[in-house]
Amino acid sequence: MRVFNYFLLLFLGCYAGISTYGQKSKPAPIKLKVMTFNIHHGENNLGKTNLTRVADLIKKHKPDFVALQEIDSGATRSGKLNQMRILSLLTGYEQAFGKTIDLQGGKYGLGILSTRPIEAVQRLKLPNPDSTEPRLLMCALVDLGVNKYVRFCTTHLDHRSPLNRGLQAAVINENLQNSLYPVIVGGDFNATADEHTLEAMTKYWNDAGANTEGATYPGNGKRIDYFWTHKESPFKVLDYHVLYEPTTSDHLPVVVTYSFEK
Repeated sequence: MRVFNYFLLLFLGCYAGISTYGQKSKPAPIKLKVMTFNIHHGENNLGKTNLTRVADLIKKHKPDFVALQEIDSGATRSGKLNQMRILSLLTGYEQAFGKTIDLQGGKYGLGILSTRPIEAVQRLKLPNPDSTEPRLLMCALVDLGVNKYVRFCTTHLDHRSPLNRGLQAAVINENLQNSLYPVIVGGDFNATADEHTLEAMTKYWNDAGANTEGATYPGNGKRIDYFWTHKESPFKVLDYHVLYEPTTSDHLPVVVTYSFEK
């Protein structure tokens, strides 16, 4: 009887092994933490450089990617510093810069920091029919490993012209919603989510901070800084919070953690 039981257990064990052979377990989702921050051309509320504090926040919260707005590069007002280069050196992140205007002998625009390799950078000029300050969408194609990529984008929409802002949001949607790669868009959109100028985003994109409270621009008590992912994309928001940093810039940084299905 003992011999029979032994062979029965051996058979069942072999059968179980055969039945699961060749089946692939579902890969665990990737977690991605992202930050967006308008750093007020590298100046804090006392008129001093805020770059060290910005770098400290990045190192503390350890986002995979950072979308930055109001970046100076070589401008007189910020001591002719290459701010993206400095932030890259202080944090150890890869960096990309996108110029929107020439300013005081230098440049001014957008920045991206990444812990992962940046394979390519796209810079798209946005509509400006009211001839205000030129605006830009900048996207980095980032290698996540195992042949998976993400387009991580930053932008800063017009704060003066609702016409410009609405057209800019529409162009961002048009250019990104059919992307071959999953997209995360972060930035200063200079409007609340209920304003008609952001209709192109709210219709097709998920707002990571939807149904949350808390301003990102203390000056007017409104939430105007966002992270968006397309409604058909594989991203799920795990965590969203606004960092209370009222003396670092006139905006507050936003940090979001996503779950990303491979």
